[in-house]
Parts: sequence; C-alpha cells; structure tokens
Amino acid sequence: MGLGQRVLLWPAMVLLPRRRRAMVRAWLRFHAIATVRMARVFAGVRLTTTGSLPAESCIVVMNHQSVLDIPLGLSLVTGPYPLIPTRDRYRRGIPGISPLSRLARFPFLSQGRTLSRAELASLTDAATQVARGEQSLLIFPEGHRTDDGRIGRFMRNGLRITLARASRPVYCVVADGMSHARTFADAFLRFAGTHIRVVVLGPYPPPSDDTHVDAFIDMLHQRMTAELDAMRAARGPSPGDAPPSPSVPSARAD
Repeated sequence: MGLGQRVLLWPAMVLLPRRRRAMVRAWLRFHAIATVRMARVFAGVRLTTTGSLPAESCIVVMNHQSVLDIPLGLSLVTGPYPLIPTRDRYRRGIPGISPLSRLARFPFLSQGRTLSRAELASLTDAATQVARGEQSLLIFPEGHRTDDGRIGRFMRNGLRITLARASRPVYCVVADGMSHARTFADAFLRFAGTHIRVVVLGPYPPPSDDTHVDAFIDMLHQRMTAELDAMRAARGPSPGDAPPSPSVPSARAD
C-alpha cells in the first residue's frame, strides 16, 4: 500500500491536481474492497449486507467493533469518498494506514472533551466539503471499539458540527459479528469463519435547525442499538454477546 502511494499516486496527483479526489476515491475503494475480499477468500469470512448507500454525498454513522469496520464502511460508500474523523495517534507510525489517512485529508482528533482550534477548523472544513457535495462523511461516533460489541455512547462533536453545516441525507450502518476480532492481532488469528452481518438504515433527513441536533443524535443511537439487538436476537446467542441494551437515550458526551 505505502509503496504504491509513493510511486504511483503521489506523482499522479502532482501532475493532475484536478483529479486528486477521483484518484483518492479510486485508491480508497480499491484497498477497501480488496481487504474485504481477502478476508472472505483467505479467512472464510461470510458477509451478509442488507440495504445500500446512494451514489451521492451523504453522512454515514457506523458502529465500531473491529479493525475491519473501516474497509467495510469504505466499501459501502459509492458516492464521493468519505472523510473519516480519525484518532490523532494514527497520523504517524502505522505503515500504509497513516500515509493514506493524510493523503485522504481525514480530520485528525485527540478525542479530548474539548476541540482544539486546529481540530475545530479541520472538522468545519470537512463539514463544508460535505455540504457542497464534494465529499461524504463516514463517522464512528463511539470513538473506540467496545469489548462486547455493544454500541457505546456517542462522542458528539464531529456529528454536531457536520449536521449543523451539511444538509445531507444521514444513513446508519450497523455491523455485527466482529467483536471477537477487535485488534490487528485478533484479525489475523480469530477472523476465520466469521459471519459478518451489516444493515443499512435510512435515509434520515438531517435536523432542520441546530436546536434539534442532540435529539437527532439520540434517535440515531437508539435506532442503531435497537437494530443491533434485533440482529443478535435473530441469529441467536453467541459467545461474548452482552445482554440487549436498555431502551434509554444515549449518554451525551461532548
């Protein structure tokens, strides 16, 4: 991945700067689809997907169970490639992934309680691009992977900023079956034979004004939690599953 970016992609973008978005989109989709296919071919991973995303700019909210979530989410986005709010620690140090995140100009966040000026500017710029229809947004608002695969509370800053600025359809992607393979090491050792189920919910029209944003985020959390519980009930109990989540609004994390 890293060698291809340095040898092929960077020179091409320097020569054809107006084609940057198209080239980055093709590069991201190629690696995302290739990763998912390799998991299916070499590890016997089964993938069942219900629903789809439109070929237009949109906001995609996805739960976070495993390192495979990101290529899986990217493979579902068929419109403008999505910007993904990413932990700042991934900016450097991970071969292939760190350069690709910088190449795609993902906004990097420290996940603190308050945003720095640079983080706010980065998220605002991403939201503006989504509002113009130039990009999509793929966000994992939990911010981290839970131990049992249950949907945790949402960190709201990224969603608040985007929903306040971008009047784009909102979709939820709920994936299950990966909570036993949270890390890169787990992915190599424990993905074999996994059955991943994915359901796309929506579209949901964005809130009409800023005063409804938090209630809208609560609704997304509740819909996703209910869908995950329904998916687990339909397939029966599995080791590591937590009991169904209580039907209460998500805790607000600023």
